[in-house]
Amino acid sequence: MSSNGDLKDIISNVTSNNAGNKFTIFSFLAALILLSYTGYDTVIYRTDVISEFSEPNEYRITFSTQNETMQAVETVQDDETRNVLFDLSDINIPDGYMIGYIDIIITSEEESGISGQCDSVAGDIIENELTAQWNDPNNNLSGQDSSCLPIELDITIYPNFDGETLNISAINEYQALLNWTQTGWGEGDLSIDLDLDVNAPLGLDPLGTDTDEEITIDVYIVMFKPNISQLE
Repeated sequence: MSSNGDLKDIISNVTSNNAGNKFTIFSFLAALILLSYTGYDTVIYRTDVISEFSEPNEYRITFSTQNETMQAVETVQDDETRNVLFDLSDINIPDGYMIGYIDIIITSEEESGISGQCDSVAGDIIENELTAQWNDPNNNLSGQDSSCLPIELDITIYPNFDGETLNISAINEYQALLNWTQTGWGEGDLSIDLDLDVNAPLGLDPLGTDTDEEITIDVYIVMFKPNISQLE
């Protein structure tokens, strides 16, 4: 028997079977209705859900802060440079918090005997392997004083952190917080150099009573945790 005959017989059998025709047509229509409903439901009824993940929302980010302090007291000799290291792994960082920036205050206790003249003290934050924003324009890495006043230094650790409230557009909360949940910043040692230059009246100290200075370094580590809320 030829293939043409076989095809004609199959078509004839299908078209001659009323029950089969009805079942085939019913199945086709049911599938068409189901597909139409699914597509309509996705496009019409779920538009709001899809839009929520495709259109930017407005969020407000605020920061909770906590402080940790470290201190060192050093007796520095005239014309000496003393390096002091602070291991930041020694501080307690609560869960969810990161180091934002570090403030340093250097104070000296004048011990010039009868001269009564303040010595010249200098302090420098030394760039090293500490993961920080070394080129941030808000940094103050060096300072000097010869009037017995504190020297204030500071360094930004986390990128662009200043503690101010932010409003931001983002698809969702996860993306809104991406810039404020990075890890790895503030790892390493904070290195500070102290320099002392004794100042005696007219450069004279016949009794040799002004040869060193007690210098205190107070380190204030500001840590932050981001908080987010959606704006209406």
